[in-house]
Amino acid sequence: MPVTPAVAESAREAMYRYARAVDDADESALAACLHSDVVLHRVDGARTGRDEVLAFYRTVFDGPTSWSKHFVGNISCSGDDLAVDVHAYFQAVALTEAGPTLVFGEYNDRLVADRSGGLLLSIKSIDVQLTIPLGAPK
Repeated sequence: MPVTPAVAESAREAMYRYARAVDDADESALAACLHSDVVLHRVDGARTGRDEVLAFYRTVFDGPTSWSKHFVGNISCSGDDLAVDVHAYFQAVALTEAGPTLVFGEYNDRLVADRSGGLLLSIKSIDVQLTIPLGAPK
């Protein structure tokens, strides 16, 4: 079922807050995006609960990426005011010591309403489909 424009905008804002928190390596901002029972699905397995998901992202934040920007687009939302399924494409550019890399994939997420009426990630599914190393930075 299609969501109202207001709910779709709230979902887009939630996706932005998630991408911004990851790009800024901001654990507090990321925690504010996550439901306490969030499940993160990636090719390397699932992580359940806010603490376990944040522990995974700490390894990302402490990893080789010194800078990144995520672009989320082609966002499709369905559901209702309490739970919104979001399907979106993402593109990310990341800088590591090995050089810049482009990453392409899809998100298949579920957002649920919190007590204030905002939306939190309860399911985050990341499907990386293509990674392109661009060579050493100049």
